[in-house]
Amino acid sequence: METSSSSTMAINGGIIKFKNRKCSCGIKAAVKISESQNNPKKLYFFCEKGKCNFYKFWDPDNEEFNQTEFIGSNSQRYDGRENFQIQQEMRNVMQTLDILWQRVQHLESLHVRMHNLETNIHGRMHTLESTQGGSRLMWVVNMVLFGVTMAVFVFSITSNHGM
Repeated sequence: METSSSSTMAINGGIIKFKNRKCSCGIKAAVKISESQNNPKKLYFFCEKGKCNFYKFWDPDNEEFNQTEFIGSNSQRYDGRENFQIQQEMRNVMQTLDILWQRVQHLESLHVRMHNLETNIHGRMHTLESTQGGSRLMWVVNMVLFGVTMAVFVFSITSNHGM
């Protein structure tokens, strides 16, 4: 989907004017510059919220606008470039914060589940121990619990270093 509004982007000191796009969610698609080897420095649109799989490269041959519409003074071009870069950096920071927040929520839910399992296991062990004197079983269960706790701890450390 395309809208009639347009935006500008600075690439290598030049200004590019393009039509804004809407993703499948109906919101304005975000714009980035590709850093891949297959499509270096090529503009592409994508769903900023990540809710849909919208992804489309910008094709300058299909743009319908007059190049002379957007010839301004150097100071206006610089201001536009600077503002765009700040906005893009803010989008990147917000996306990173969203990802971090999701990871924190996931770790908190794992912590709650782990606590509930631990409470349940300790209750069952206490019942077993009082009825059958299962100290050997309690030792085995404690070792398993320790192993699971260490695995979750190592997973959380490695996932934080992977960012």
